[in-house]
Amino acid sequence: MAEPDYYEILGVSPDAAQDEIRKTYRRLAKKHHPDRHSGSKAAEERFKRISDAYSVLGDPEKRKQYDQLRQMRMQGGAFEGFAGFEDLFGGAGGPQAGRGGRAEGAGGLGDLFSKIFGGSRAGGERAPRQRGHDISSSVTVPFEMAVRGGTIEVTIPREKQCPACSGSGAAPGARVETCPRCGGTGQVLSGQGGFSVAHPCPTCFGRGSIIQTPCGRCRGSGAVEEPSRVEVKIPKGIQNGQKLRLSGLGQPGLGGGPAGDLLLEIQVQPHPTFRRKGRDIFSKARVSMVDAALGTDVEVQTLQGAVTVKVPAGTQPGQKLRVPGYGLETSDGRRGDHYVEVQVAVPRKLTAEQKALLEQLRRAPATSKT
Repeated sequence: MAEPDYYEILGVSPDAAQDEIRKTYRRLAKKHHPDRHSGSKAAEERFKRISDAYSVLGDPEKRKQYDQLRQMRMQGGAFEGFAGFEDLFGGAGGPQAGRGGRAEGAGGLGDLFSKIFGGSRAGGERAPRQRGHDISSSVTVPFEMAVRGGTIEVTIPREKQCPACSGSGAAPGARVETCPRCGGTGQVLSGQGGFSVAHPCPTCFGRGSIIQTPCGRCRGSGAVEEPSRVEVKIPKGIQNGQKLRLSGLGQPGLGGGPAGDLLLEIQVQPHPTFRRKGRDIFSKARVSMVDAALGTDVEVQTLQGAVTVKVPAGTQPGQKLRVPGYGLETSDGRRGDHYVEVQVAVPRKLTAEQKALLEQLRRAPATSKT
């Protein structure tokens, strides 16, 4: 039996980010959910294929292994059906399990659908503890906060227990019965390439129970997505594009499992005066061509305040003057430098006296070569 291409089933690119895969899956699963297509075997089969694809692509580790097996198949390597997926699904039998071995790890698929489409199981096996999914988001912080550190409030979309049905997925007063097909486990076994793989029960759609009337607010999922505000501590010296992993701020877990993490990408607002490179800070200072030639002192703004910088005689346009120790201090205590780029201002209009002086300078013999 040929292995299905899970990327084609979900309609996403093999390079798609985990967040894109999750959003696409949720959209397709809701669209093809059998509750919306009563009695349709085609919708039931489509729903099952979508769930199978997401059970692998939605897990970064399983997806990595699947990509390796997929690449082998594309290159003509020996790959028959689901042979080799015992590792992908965490099968206890391992490569030597032989025919009839069970990919136990796929049993968590029913829990996944219990989270998305159903509430708690009724009877049967207790759902195993499952860690919640990570959430990827980004936040823009001011330049000064990235330099000195601080706290910022971030709004993230998180799933919460539906308050209308208390997470059961059933409308108030609706009758809920243990699924007779799966016995309340939410899973049924089917053969795939010599292995028995657990799938969400097609009768109860992975819930473990039959809901006669789904909750109107969550449409039977038992969960609703609401914005959640959290305060995030920004460490000093953080760089643009750097990511913070905030433990426990992702989606809630299943069966008492731990919540996932929040992966927060930091975008730093540009500063009107300063430019940063690592721990070093760069700015510009304008001096006249006379001051550049003869030398002068200029006042420069740094992160620690104004300082006076000596411009040596003969300074060239674009030359950078280093101010040691006036750069950015990182969380490990190291501090960079401040660099001042000299911009030489050439006057557009000259008085007669100024022209005469410059002509006299031009006629004077050069004392040195630049």
